[in-house]
Amino acid sequence: MTHVEIHTIKGRKYNYEVTNYRVGRKVKHKWKYLGPVVPVNKKERKKGAGRKPELFVSGLTKDEIILLEKATKSSKAFTMDRAKIIILSSNGLSVKKIAEKCTCEIRKIRQAIKDFNKKRIAALQRGKAKGATPKFDDLKKKIILMHFSKTPMSFGYHFTIWTLPRFAKHIIEYKVVESISIETLRQILMKSGAKLERSKRWQYSPDKDFHKKNLQ
Repeated sequence: MTHVEIHTIKGRKYNYEVTNYRVGRKVKHKWKYLGPVVPVNKKERKKGAGRKPELFVSGLTKDEIILLEKATKSSKAFTMDRAKIIILSSNGLSVKKIAEKCTCEIRKIRQAIKDFNKKRIAALQRGKAKGATPKFDDLKKKIILMHFSKTPMSFGYHFTIWTLPRFAKHIIEYKVVESISIETLRQILMKSGAKLERSKRWQYSPDKDFHKKNLQ
């Protein structure tokens, strides 16, 4: 025998189909979920919702068309590719269609169109890459020169003149720089006009560990 029962779970009512059947002297029940008594209203998703709007090149002038046609024959791959993308977009092709036709990434197509709409013909030229941040800026160089202007003995060393290896080790130990090559240090000092003094005689010391302390 089958009948429908309504059960309330956490304030909501749900329909269950209950089938009674006998096993020996016992009556057992089989439950089947049929759904909520009051259907849950789900908001219909608008067609195309969540998609990025189609991107196209804004209206081209006659002069721009002439320059773009000329750019498609450029020896520079970047300029040639961008010119083709812009022309195809102006002809009404979608970003996806252009990507398929030019066999390149959609991201590249979108960037080319955005750049052109913003910069116009200037977008056909590859921007100059930003140079690497100098490892030793002017402030760092000034600190290096300030240390060099002082005698080694003022820092507690046993020697009286700087050599490049000695000075490089010194500014690293003093946390002026994390590391520096001898050649880089030489260039910094030379450009500032600083000069290394030459020792006129060998330095000796009664200290038996002098050779260990004496930096190269």
